[in-house]
Amino acid sequence: MDPAPPGGIDVSRPTVARMYDCYLGGKNNYASDRAAVAAVVEALPNIFDIVAEGRHFLRRVIRYMCYQGIDQFIDVGSGLPSADNTHQVAQRVNPNARVVYVDIDDAAVIQGRQILKGEPLTAFIQGSVLDLEPILNHPETRNLIDFSKPVGVVMMGLLHFFDINVDRAILQLLREKLAPGSLVSFTHGVLDYQDKDAVRRLLDAYERTPTPLLMRTMDEIRTIMEGFPAVEPGLVLLHDWKMDMAEEGEPEPPRSLIWAGTVLRV
Repeated sequence: MDPAPPGGIDVSRPTVARMYDCYLGGKNNYASDRAAVAAVVEALPNIFDIVAEGRHFLRRVIRYMCYQGIDQFIDVGSGLPSADNTHQVAQRVNPNARVVYVDIDDAAVIQGRQILKGEPLTAFIQGSVLDLEPILNHPETRNLIDFSKPVGVVMMGLLHFFDINVDRAILQLLREKLAPGSLVSFTHGVLDYQDKDAVRRLLDAYERTPTPLLMRTMDEIRTIMEGFPAVEPGLVLLHDWKMDMAEEGEPEPPRSLIWAGTVLRV
């Protein structure tokens, strides 16, 4: 039996945050989320490996940013905190690293705050990447993040829910607000190497959620990041991005052809 929803939140419709919790083997999801996940599995039987691959990429990105001297992070669209969160990865490199998690989903925020209780160098706030100013100016953000110094921003599996011009505006605002030396990373679903019928089924599954998915070609994704210098090797499939940044002893991640990712200098 599912636990009672926190704060009486409506769980009759799936959310991306709880679907990701399900993909990662979490327990903070509900029947509607699992039904949506089942529909995605029909389209992409390897979806669990795909999500695991994305989490491996996140870990490598955070470690890379830490080794560039960044010690403060904003994880936008983070979803529910699950095993090996951004703050845990960063603090293994730098115990003083500070992290602000951001998600639009009420349940993700409530549960996230419970999970992070007693973690003084982290915060979990509610906000939308479509309205960045309140995120950047939130008291908890300002308490942890010094915007006169470089910040690492990660937006994993987020920009493929919005129009390309919206994505460009998000990056441009971050460029205006972040200190020189800041780094921004994102991942995006890629069309180039996928079976058209499988893509159609995947998109149909996400049409039944409040946040339909927009898959794009590599060339289309490159237009989002025009004008932003990318850390080598640029925009690539996830398994082609700095595997040397994996932790020693970490197993090799699954390989798919559906995720692209990059780190940008802003």
